[in-house]
Amino acid sequence: MRIHTYAAGADAPVTHPDVEPGVRLRELVVVEADERVYRVGGATEIDIDVTVIELFGTDPGHVIVHPCREITATVSYTGNDKVVTAHPSAHVRDVRAKAIAEFGLDAGSSADLVLRLPGSTADLVLSTPIGAYVPKGTCSVTLDLVHLVRPQG
Repeated sequence: MRIHTYAAGADAPVTHPDVEPGVRLRELVVVEADERVYRVGGATEIDIDVTVIELFGTDPGHVIVHPCREITATVSYTGNDKVVTAHPSAHVRDVRAKAIAEFGLDAGSSADLVLRLPGSTADLVLSTPIGAYVPKGTCSVTLDLVHLVRPQG
């Protein structure tokens, strides 16, 4: 089975492509003293002594190792800032939805909005946990909410 592990400040996961079902999660992740392990999309800390089959069944697994219990995201849109909070294991798509709601945008005008790190032209991956974009040693991140530029032609 395939297991993807994320960490603070590392927006790309480490992928373990062929993990045997009886392998304990502890063998796949490095956890420092102040860090916790969460299933991506879930806010409950998971036990790293459990086997991957017990945690994920036969589905691919996604976990994040992170020291924070909450992430504060300052989101900038058209020169205005709003603050949203999320669990480090929350998907970027959930943070995007919270930001859109904070700015009071309707579905039509927000359909092509994406989150980016300031100064970047790369969209954050919606299925990635927000904690992966948070610099190590902090529990906050600054993001830009921008309209996706679509090529004309």
